[in-house]
Amino acid sequence: MSTTPSRTNSPNRTTVKSILLGSLLANFYLAVFTVADGNAQQNHAFTAQNDTAAGVEAGPKNPYVPYEFLIGEWDVTSEDGGPAVAVQRVHWRSNRSYLWYAGSLIIDGREVPHCEGVIMWNGVHKNLDMLLSMDLRSGLVQEHGTLSVEPDGTVVRNVTGVYSEGAQPLGLPVAGPSGLMARFRQTFKAAGLNKIFTSVMRQSEQGWVPTFPGSDHLVMTRRPLPGDS
Repeated sequence: MSTTPSRTNSPNRTTVKSILLGSLLANFYLAVFTVADGNAQQNHAFTAQNDTAAGVEAGPKNPYVPYEFLIGEWDVTSEDGGPAVAVQRVHWRSNRSYLWYAGSLIIDGREVPHCEGVIMWNGVHKNLDMLLSMDLRSGLVQEHGTLSVEPDGTVVRNVTGVYSEGAQPLGLPVAGPSGLMARFRQTFKAAGLNKIFTSVMRQSEQGWVPTFPGSDHLVMTRRPLPGDS
């Protein structure tokens, strides 16, 4: 999926849109999940050390190369600007054998962990498999799926959310005793070393629609890490 180029807006419109986007995210996730204090700090315990481990060579046939532009820590904002509404982290793990993926929401100026899990190469399907916990308090919501690469280099994340009784995906009713599933699609298109255009969509009866207002036009901007010059 291609990402629509940024549009020029007035400062007032940009501020209102950014506040609305952050408020919608905050209200939904605070209503569904309660996250214990201190989990955000635990995410920070994983540093860039694994991303630049000395003596580790990927080899000439490293299958992760098309996905490496995702590695790092990223502030997620509206294409129109404004404060970050989320933080995305992708880091190497043991000997660069798989990736750790995590996301936090920015609520009232602080990070609230939202999801985390693993991504690893599937040598049969020739793509990456992903398994995430989307409920870091009780583990009652998961996402599983794949990451693949389009001919133009865009990475596509196709996942299915699995919701236990009482959980509620965006745009859908609360899951009943039998649970509920929903499909999501996210694209990542690199725009240089420090910026990625991304969109987050949900499958509906009308086709693919934004998961929340503005989620089809988001930007990830690389965060500087300790030691960066």
